[in-house]
Amino acid sequence: MCRLFTLILLISWWQARAQDPSYTQYTVKDGLAGSTVYHALQDSNGFIWFATNQGVSRFDGKTFRNFSKEDGLPDNEILRLYLDRHNNMWFISLSGIPSVFYKGTFRQLDGCKGVYAISEDFITDSILLFTNYTRDIKDYQGYYGAVNRPGEWRFKEQVKPAKNEIYSWPVLKASSEKQINFHFSLADSRTYALTVKSKYKIARYTFPYHHGIYLPFYKRPLVTLAANREAVLFYADGIYMADTARLTLIPSLKELHLKYNDLNALYHENDSTLWICTRNKGLVRVSNFLSPARNIRLFFSKACCSSILKDREAGYWVTTLNQGVFYLPDPGSHYISSQGKLVAQDVRCIRTMDPQHMAAGFTDGNIFSIDNHTLQGKLLPQWGKNNENNRVLDIRPYTAHQMLVASDYGFYSFAADNSYRNIGHCSSIKGMFLMGDSSIVLASGLGLYMMDPRSKRVKTIFRQRVTCVDGIGGRYYWGTFNGMYTFADGAVKYLGTGYPALSGIINHIDVAPDSTIWVSTQQGVVILKNGRITCIGRQQGLLSSMCKHVLLDGHTAWISTDKGISRIAYRWDHDLLIYTVAGITEMDGLIAADVNQTAISGKYIWAATARGICFFPEDYTPHSMQNPLINISTIVSGNKEITGSDTVLIDYKKNKLLIGLSGISFRSGKYIRYQYRLKDLDSNWTSTANSLLEFSTLPFGIHTFEIRAIDRWGVKSRQTKKLVIAVPPPFWKTAWFMLVAYFLVALLAGWGVYAAFRRQHRQRDAAYLLRKKMADLEMMALRAQMNPHFIFNCLSSIQHYILRSDIVNANLYLHKFSMLIRKILQYSTASDITLAEELKVLELYLELEKLRLGERMDYSIQVEEDLPQTDLYIPSMIIQPHVENAIKHGISALLDKPGMVRIDFRRLGNYLVCTIDDNGIGIHVAAQRKQASFPGYRSLGTGITESRINIMNAIQKEKILLEVIDKKEQGGAEQGTVVRLCFPMSNN
Repeated sequence: MCRLFTLILLISWWQARAQDPSYTQYTVKDGLAGSTVYHALQDSNGFIWFATNQGVSRFDGKTFRNFSKEDGLPDNEILRLYLDRHNNMWFISLSGIPSVFYKGTFRQLDGCKGVYAISEDFITDSILLFTNYTRDIKDYQGYYGAVNRPGEWRFKEQVKPAKNEIYSWPVLKASSEKQINFHFSLADSRTYALTVKSKYKIARYTFPYHHGIYLPFYKRPLVTLAANREAVLFYADGIYMADTARLTLIPSLKELHLKYNDLNALYHENDSTLWICTRNKGLVRVSNFLSPARNIRLFFSKACCSSILKDREAGYWVTTLNQGVFYLPDPGSHYISSQGKLVAQDVRCIRTMDPQHMAAGFTDGNIFSIDNHTLQGKLLPQWGKNNENNRVLDIRPYTAHQMLVASDYGFYSFAADNSYRNIGHCSSIKGMFLMGDSSIVLASGLGLYMMDPRSKRVKTIFRQRVTCVDGIGGRYYWGTFNGMYTFADGAVKYLGTGYPALSGIINHIDVAPDSTIWVSTQQGVVILKNGRITCIGRQQGLLSSMCKHVLLDGHTAWISTDKGISRIAYRWDHDLLIYTVAGITEMDGLIAADVNQTAISGKYIWAATARGICFFPEDYTPHSMQNPLINISTIVSGNKEITGSDTVLIDYKKNKLLIGLSGISFRSGKYIRYQYRLKDLDSNWTSTANSLLEFSTLPFGIHTFEIRAIDRWGVKSRQTKKLVIAVPPPFWKTAWFMLVAYFLVALLAGWGVYAAFRRQHRQRDAAYLLRKKMADLEMMALRAQMNPHFIFNCLSSIQHYILRSDIVNANLYLHKFSMLIRKILQYSTASDITLAEELKVLELYLELEKLRLGERMDYSIQVEEDLPQTDLYIPSMIIQPHVENAIKHGISALLDKPGMVRIDFRRLGNYLVCTIDDNGIGIHVAAQRKQASFPGYRSLGTGITESRINIMNAIQKEKILLEVIDKKEQGGAEQGTVVRLCFPMSNN
């Protein structure tokens, strides 16, 4: 961005003065589409649009975005812009085909030809496109009209041949929101007419025709509404203002020193200021234009100005047909321009010599003297002739008629007649400190020296490179590349040891009247007072930590940096510094951001910059004129730009989103920042200076993106910009798919579990049925085996009685045997019988055995009292075989004593325990005798019972437990056998 400053202020119409207001120039090098700029407008989003010969440029204060025919414009040469009340920007092209920027895209209106102007009719809420084109060798004039509904424009042609019949046909050229229309027409071949129409009144004014003058009836943009929107300004043979009450000639062309073909555009800023864009005279500002005491000032005298725009922050944009665009942020800031050869030159120092004069030293070796009252300046010609490229690094007033100059080549004294002489043999002088009139301390690239200018005697104090020096009274300080020093008590003292902030490169030292030392370093300003250090750098609000100079004025310190001037307003609370910082940059009117020194004279602060000398009012306070505006300028999703939408849909396959931001505050320039958040993911704001945000792999769902801008003063945009970001998941991650999938998985899992359960159940049932069938068959076979065996034993007993001719016992035995057989036959077909039934069978059996053995045997049956005999079930014919074995093999073999069988039923946990206890010979002795008498013998009843128990245990969970104990084998005192049967408690 090229910085030029050539605004000419007039004492008379043509007499230039020495100071020009500062401005910034934008050209093709800065990104502008073309150097020929016809028109500029600012839309409600804050963007400034420029119509150029190479397309349209949209500017947000930092970057230009250019549009051309490839983007939808009908032609690259755009002559005029128009902003309608719906914030749609309209474009008039050289080809005569209009277009409109609507919802982020350009729409061409190919059916409208020869269009040269656009206007809205607020009374009828319509939009008009004025035309002047040739058809069938005939010229037609008129307009295309449509109801002003954005996106639904349906223009209808209203034209007539351009002959005498159009004289009385008024053409609307301006319409006010206050519903006042201004129509121009040809009253006849020699007279123009203006008709002003409002709701309540119509006024008609005429003025004579002048040959060759292009009136507002035709193409040229010389009509503008007055600031109050109730009057119109236009150009004929002069500049007129008209409303429903009167027609007034403001200045005539003669008064303006203009010709009829000089005017390009008019801008009515307010009731006292009128701007005129001219072809050959630049930009003319007429102040108090309604008063005879008009003040006329000329700007950009060498530029062909085409339009002027005042933006929402009170900055001015001037378009030209040969030099691009000029931006004036503040007309109160000026720079010295009377010496053309010094424009844009590096100024190393500036100093107030006396209330009347200032002096500045340049890198090219020139010294410039400025009159503070006239602001006229002059070079010292003899010095400049002999000291080319002899950098002037410091200037100081010495006596009433002398000044001292420090330069690369030496140390010089200037007299009142501007003659000079070298008063020292030192070279590369960086700065000086005057200790009264007798001694001068010089900072040199070779060391620090003290000299007497009268005797020219020089004393060496320090032998290292010195960058600066300053002091107060008899105390002085100097800076080097490795820190700061002072001379105290006759010796050099290094301050960097006690104050690490003063151990680096020292750019400049400035001592305040209260002996406070302000030190400019590359890490900010270091302030030393009463042994206490205060550091102020970029983090504390300075524009930059690269500080070059401090100008102290009361309770204000002006800090020169490479990024502008920081003004520190401060006060001391004992040794505590209380301060606020404000920045002054190019956007405030500085000629350049790189400022070397400042000085104060009169009511102005003067700045020596890398591009010349500028000045601004001492009381100027940079501040935010308006809240910044925030726009989402570009949205790119999946390498495709999305326009005109507040909702963006992202393909999950290309989950990457780029959002371009435009925070608009032209006075903030590049210092604008942003705060953003994805509201549903994070409630905290994230700050960034980057205007392009990238989001990758956003989570699936709908997110609300919020963004706001913050200007360089920390003022936020009033409203946040919102963008709805929809990241739909693939169908296999959608809620309905997941629900259906979960349902199907659950259904399949349930069906699988059910199928497996059914299969297992069927297999278990089949196995159970098979085992049960096998058990039943085995049971039947076992019973078939057991019943004959028991009957055989009983019949043997009856036979025994018969053979002994014991008829009574035989009959008794036979009776009981028949009862027992009846019970056995009754219970043999049942798997389970009750405990009561089992007890009856056992009682009958034991009575039969008692009859058979007589005194040789006795028995007893014991049942626990609380056992429910009729409700407990046990397997049938399990206990009896063991009782039979106890009698047959244990008791019957006794010869020396009677036998005793005890049967006991008790509950033990969930089991019914039956204990059969006899005092026979014992199971092992009985088994040995049987083996001796009958080798291979095995008790049939016992074997059948064990097999039955095994089969029953195979088909039920709770097992029947059988335990047979030989008392002798267990270490008992008596012989005999104990059989213990444990049946699971069952009531079925």
